[in-house]
Amino acid sequence: MRRRWIALPGCCLWLTFAAPPARAQIDYFGQNKVHYRNFQWRVLRGAHVDLYYYAEESELARAALEAAERTVRELEWKFGHTPTARIPLIVYASHAHFEQTNLVPFVPPEGLLGVTEFLRRRVTLPFNGNYAQFRHTLQHELVHAFQLSLLAETYRRHPRGRRPRIPLWWSEGLAELWSGGEDTRDDMLLRELTIAGRLPTLEQLTYTVSGVVYPLGGAIHRWLAERFGEWRVAVFYRDLWKYRTFAEALEDVYGVPLDEIENALRYDFRRRYFPTVTERRPLDVSAERLVERGSRPVAYGLAGDSTTRILFLSGRTGAVTIYSTPRDPSDRPNVVLRGERSAEFESLHPLASRLDVRGGVAVFSSKYHERDALFFWDLAQERVVGRYQFPELVSIRSPSWAPDGESVVMSGLSRAGYADLYRVQLPHGHLERLTADRYDDRDPSISPDGTTVVFASDRTLFGSGGALNLCLLDLASRTVRPLTFGPWRDESPRWGDNGRIYFTSDRAGVFDIYSVDSVGMGRRETVTLTGAFDPQWLSDTQELLFSGWAGSSFHVYRSRADAVPSAPTFELPDSARLGWAWPELTQPLAFELEPVPYERRLSLDVVAGDALVAPGLGTAQGALFLFSDLLGDHLALVSATTFQGEGFGGLIDNLNGQVFYLNQKRRLNWGAGAFRLRGLFLEGDLSTVYEETAWGGFGVVRWPFSRYERIEGQLRFERSDRFDRLSNDVGEERRVGWLASNFLSYVSDNSLWVPTGPIDGHRINLTAGVTNDLTNGRFDAWTLSIDHRRYLRLGVRSAFALRTFGYVTGGAHPRRISIGGTWGLRGYPRIGRITGTRAFLINNEVRFPLTDFLAIRFPIGELRLPGMEGALFADLGGAWTDASTDRGALGSAGLGVRMPIGFPLVLRLDVGWRFALGETRGYGLASNAIGGRFVDFFFGFNY
Repeated sequence: MRRRWIALPGCCLWLTFAAPPARAQIDYFGQNKVHYRNFQWRVLRGAHVDLYYYAEESELARAALEAAERTVRELEWKFGHTPTARIPLIVYASHAHFEQTNLVPFVPPEGLLGVTEFLRRRVTLPFNGNYAQFRHTLQHELVHAFQLSLLAETYRRHPRGRRPRIPLWWSEGLAELWSGGEDTRDDMLLRELTIAGRLPTLEQLTYTVSGVVYPLGGAIHRWLAERFGEWRVAVFYRDLWKYRTFAEALEDVYGVPLDEIENALRYDFRRRYFPTVTERRPLDVSAERLVERGSRPVAYGLAGDSTTRILFLSGRTGAVTIYSTPRDPSDRPNVVLRGERSAEFESLHPLASRLDVRGGVAVFSSKYHERDALFFWDLAQERVVGRYQFPELVSIRSPSWAPDGESVVMSGLSRAGYADLYRVQLPHGHLERLTADRYDDRDPSISPDGTTVVFASDRTLFGSGGALNLCLLDLASRTVRPLTFGPWRDESPRWGDNGRIYFTSDRAGVFDIYSVDSVGMGRRETVTLTGAFDPQWLSDTQELLFSGWAGSSFHVYRSRADAVPSAPTFELPDSARLGWAWPELTQPLAFELEPVPYERRLSLDVVAGDALVAPGLGTAQGALFLFSDLLGDHLALVSATTFQGEGFGGLIDNLNGQVFYLNQKRRLNWGAGAFRLRGLFLEGDLSTVYEETAWGGFGVVRWPFSRYERIEGQLRFERSDRFDRLSNDVGEERRVGWLASNFLSYVSDNSLWVPTGPIDGHRINLTAGVTNDLTNGRFDAWTLSIDHRRYLRLGVRSAFALRTFGYVTGGAHPRRISIGGTWGLRGYPRIGRITGTRAFLINNEVRFPLTDFLAIRFPIGELRLPGMEGALFADLGGAWTDASTDRGALGSAGLGVRMPIGFPLVLRLDVGWRFALGETRGYGLASNAIGGRFVDFFFGFNY
C-alpha cells in the first residue's frame, strides 16, 4: 500500500542538544538516525523547481526535474495558481539513503514513499528502481506543495478569515487522484470495505489517519469530479476562509448537503462492487486459512522430519518477525527471528522482499547498518550460518535458492537506484550481475533444471505505465525474452517442481493466482473476491500455498483441490517485445542545464516569543529563533529571556540567553554554543535553594553505533557565581570560580511503541559526569546514574513494564535528585522531601487495552476520543544523603487509565495507596502522607 505523509520539520535532536547548560541529560532515550554517508549535493535549477541530488543520481536527477516541471505546469492549470516561491525537490537514489534525510525528525519507514514538509514546502522522495512508482510519488508530493502554497495565499489575503481543519482524506485523496488515481491494490481495499459493510462515513473519515484515507479519499475526489467538475477544488481552497468547518465548506462549494453526498457515494460504491460477489468467492470459502496475519509464505521441510512447515513474515506484534508453523497448524506459530530489535536485523522488508528455504536453510535480506545484507539462517540450529554484504548494492530483495544449493539469485538496488538481477556464488560470495539497465527487475526464481530465471519486470512496452510482466533470463547466454505481455501487473513468480510457474496477476481486475509454462501457455488458478499473492505449488498434496487479503490484513491460505477452478488458457502474442525509454531523458532540459554546487545558507524557520505580566511583582519576556539550511543538516538556535521587578533587578541583569549551532550532516553529530544564565534555582527539593549567575561555552557530540545504540558527550566551561541561600549539604554559602564539566552517556533503545507508550523492547541510559572547580582546585560535583526499562509483551496490546533507576552523586556541591511525582514515585510530591544524593526507584506496571475509541454524542455533534489503556502499578523507591542513611523505602500501588493526545503525549489518571518499608521520619512527610489514598492527574510521557 502506498503511503504519503505531510510532515512538519523536526527538531528532536534539540531534546538532546538544546539544553547543554542543564547539569546532565540523564533521562533521555530515543532511537537514532544514522548518517552513514556524507552526500555531496548539487543543484539543477528548472523554471519552477530546484532539484537537489548527488553524483550517483546524475541521470535520475535530470529525468526527475523534467517530470517535476511538467507536473508543475499541469497543476498550475488545475489549481489556477502559481507558487510564488520555488519548489525545492530533494531526491535520494534508494530508501536506505532517504532514511538519512534531516528534513523529518524520524527515520522514514519503508512504507513512506515521499514527504512534503510544511514550512518551506520542501519535497523529498527516494527512487526504488521503479520509474512509474517514482513518477506517481513525485506528482503526489507536488500536489501537496500546491495545496500548501494556495492555502498560504488564501490566508495571506484574508488574515482575519477562518481556518477550518482540513481532514487527511481530502488532502491525500486529491494528491492520489491527480497523480494517477487508485490502482488494483487500492481497488482491493475499497471492494472489501464495501462488501463487508465497513465503509466509514465522511464524519468518521475526518478522524481517520490510517492508510485507508489514500484510496478512499482518491475515490471520493474522483466521484466529486465526475459529477461536479474538478474546477471546484480550486474554489474550495480560495473560499475556505469563509467557513467555520470543513463540512460547511464542502456543502457550499459543491452545492449539495453532506448527507446527500454521502448517500450517493455509498450507493455508487455498492453498485460498483456488489456484482463481483456473484462472480468471485471469498477466500474463507474457496481456501483454508492456515495463519492469521501472515504474508510471504514458503513451505519447507527439515532433515529427519516428515512434517512440512511454513515460514512466513508477520507484523502482528508491531515489529516484523519471521515465524514458523506446521502446514497443519495446531499450536501458535513459533518465533524464528525477531526483526527491528538490533542493527543486524533492522528491517526485513516485508513490503518488498520474500523468503526462500532449501535444505533447512532460509535465505532472506535485512538492513544491516548502512546497506542490506544477505542472510542464511539454519532453521534447525536457529542461528545465522552465513552473511554477505556488497559495496555496490544498497538494497537486496527476494533472494531465491538455485536447485543445486550452490548459488542464490536476487534483485539488488545499486547506489544509483537501479534494480537489476544478481547471482551470488556460494560459499565464497562472488557477486555476478545478470541484468544491467534502467528497468525494475524483481522476484527472481530459478527453473528446476537450473538454466533459466523467471522474474517480474517493467521492461515490456507497458512498463512506463506501471505494468509488470514475467520475463525469462537464460543463464548461459544472458538473453531475456518476455513470458507474459499486457497492461497489467504480473508479480512474485515462483517455479514449481512440476515445471509450471505460479504467479500473481491483476489482469482480470483482481489479484489472482495464475500459472504458465515456459512457452507462455497459462491459466487462472483462483477466482478470489479480494486478492491472492506469493503462490507456491505444493506437489505432495497438489495444493497452492499463498497469502491472501481479507479483513484488512494479509493471512496465509492453502487452496483445496476442489476449489481450483478451470479457466481458459492464455498465450504470448506475436507482437510481444521488450524495451522502452524514460520519456524525460529525450527532452532538451535533461541535457542543457548545468548543475551548481549546493550552497549552505541558514534561513529563519521559526520565531516564537512570549510575555508575562504579574501585577505587583514584575514582567518577563522571551524570544526564540530557529535557523536551518535547506537540507536540514545545519541548525542554529538563538534564545533569550529576561525578567524585571521590584527586588529582582533590571532587564540586563536578569538576561538569560543561549546561542547554539548543530551540525548533523555526518555520522558524528556535533554542536557548540555559548550561554548566560541568572536566577534563583532549586536542586532536588526546597532544602537546597541557590542563586547563580553563570556564563560560558559548551560543546556536544553524539556518535550512533546503530539505530539502537549511541554514546553522547558534553563539555562545558563556565564562570559561575553561586550563592546558597538554603542548603543542608554545603558548608559554604558562596562559590565563585571557573568550572569545567564533562558528561558521557551510553543510550540503548529498541523499544516498540503504541499510542500510549512503549510496549516491547528495552531502554537503557547510563550517564557519568564530573564538574571540576578549577579556581578552588576540587571536585565541585560528580554523578553516576543508570536507568533501565524493560517491556515484556503479554499480548498484542498488553505488556509488563519494569523500570529500575539508580543515582549517586558527590563533591562540594552534590546534585541532589528528587524521585517523587508522576514520572517517578507515584503518590508523592515532585518537589518535597523525597530527595537525596543517593536514590533508587523501581516502577512496575501491567498495561492492557480498555477501548479502541470512545465517542460521545451531543446535540451539536460528536466528540470522538482515542482508545484508552488501563494499568495496574506498584512503585518502590528511596532517597538519602550521608547524613540521613536511616531512611527507609516508600511505595505506592494502584490502578490507572491512559489516553493518547498526540504521539507521544498521554493523559494519565492514577488512583492508588501509599505504603512504607522501614523508617520514614527522615523524609519529613506529614503523618497522613503514608498509608493514605491519592489521585494523580498527569500530562506528558509514559515511561
